[in-house]
Amino acid sequence: MKYKSITILVLISLMMTHLGPLHAQHKGSSKSLNQYAFDLYGELKDENENVFLSPLSTYYALLLAYEGSKNKTKAAFEKVLYLKDSTRYIYDDLYKQESNSDSLFGLKISNAVWVDKKFEVESAFKNTVSSKYSSDFKQTEFANAELAVTDINRWVSDKTNQRITNMVTPSDINSETKLMISNAVYFKGEWLTKFEKLRTAESTFFTDNENQYKVDFMNITENLNYFENESFQFITKPYKDSDLSFCVLLPKTLYGLEAIENNLNAEFFNEILEQTVSTKVWLSIPKIKLETSYKLKPALTNMGLNSVFNNEAEFSGILKNEPLTIEQVAHKTYIDITEDYTEAAAATTTIVYIRGLPSYKTFKADHPFVFFIVDNKTNAMVFMGRYVKPQEGKVIDKANFVDNLLKRNNKKLDWGGNDKILILIAERKKFKPIDIQDVNFNNIEYLKVYKKEDVKKFTTEDYYGVVVLKLKKNKKIKKK
Repeated sequence: MKYKSITILVLISLMMTHLGPLHAQHKGSSKSLNQYAFDLYGELKDENENVFLSPLSTYYALLLAYEGSKNKTKAAFEKVLYLKDSTRYIYDDLYKQESNSDSLFGLKISNAVWVDKKFEVESAFKNTVSSKYSSDFKQTEFANAELAVTDINRWVSDKTNQRITNMVTPSDINSETKLMISNAVYFKGEWLTKFEKLRTAESTFFTDNENQYKVDFMNITENLNYFENESFQFITKPYKDSDLSFCVLLPKTLYGLEAIENNLNAEFFNEILEQTVSTKVWLSIPKIKLETSYKLKPALTNMGLNSVFNNEAEFSGILKNEPLTIEQVAHKTYIDITEDYTEAAAATTTIVYIRGLPSYKTFKADHPFVFFIVDNKTNAMVFMGRYVKPQEGKVIDKANFVDNLLKRNNKKLDWGGNDKILILIAERKKFKPIDIQDVNFNNIEYLKVYKKEDVKKFTTEDYYGVVVLKLKKNKKIKKK
């Protein structure tokens, strides 16, 4: 019996500008999704390479295929997707927001089943995926590869606001292609508290011992949910009008990402989220722009879905009299994280920046890290990524590597990635160097910032700038 192939297309486009809430309620469903997410991430990650994917999007596409599977094929899906213990919650809650996605501010989730005009999909399958996932059913002529490509790519482009325009090519379709399943997620999320453009500064990103880059870092001091232990720091930064947050897991050592990744699983991740507390944090993260494209067949095969890609596959719930196999699962992603440019007054920027210094946690993501976008209510992972190599950074000459590392290790006060800042306190017309951590900023009467060209007024040493402050009457710095 000759088997026909299913190609599953998984598409995602992401820009951080606007977002609406998700309405999931059960953490049982998120545990299944998150464990699948970490399994897939483990298969895709490669040393010194970026990763960006949507576990939610790929999960959706595989669930559509699962609905038409039978017997051993169905069991394989249940194992890989961790469905047995939480299927009801997944259907009832985690994906219910899909049917309302058009009304969610900035979030659009779209599914489509593409069927060759010669075939009729089983009515039970059609009804199931329509009711649970609001999936469109589209007909095309796969024998005419150019026409099928045009139809599918137009749908993709419309659903992703023209961010992904060439998802498939004629080479992705052959004479045996009779059905495709696609899922597209388009997301724009505005920060609850925006980064200010005037605080963005170029600094060094340390990829590994052989690669350093100059990239733009966005900087802000704000109260964030924060957790740290001896191995890593973790923050969550919320979006406006949303139940989602952007999370970063940052190793404390420059090249400690692999050790952290080896421990990643759903239980570990939930424990971190539950231990975060609101803390004042100076956050410095690079502007991120990534485009990735994956063929997921090898990864999913290693995870246990090998039978769906060969003649053992049973998809009689989709096309009753036409044996089907999954030919490929394609996943294409785009992400752009910026300050969401806002107007800021230069006169107040420096002062606000300094006032956050005395009692804050420093979180500078200047080396490889993992990031997530998570539903706050359920801990469900909508997106996840690995940032290790800037795609738009300037490569630093290796002759400067050692000097950059020494500067990083010697800094007491990191300000936008530049060299040390000299802090002076004015006392009786004299200036005395102090440690910024010894100052209570509520006791300051005034402060003045001097730029690099004015440093020579105070010292012959090489400082990036000088901050002079004066305490209120009868106020003193802390005693050691």
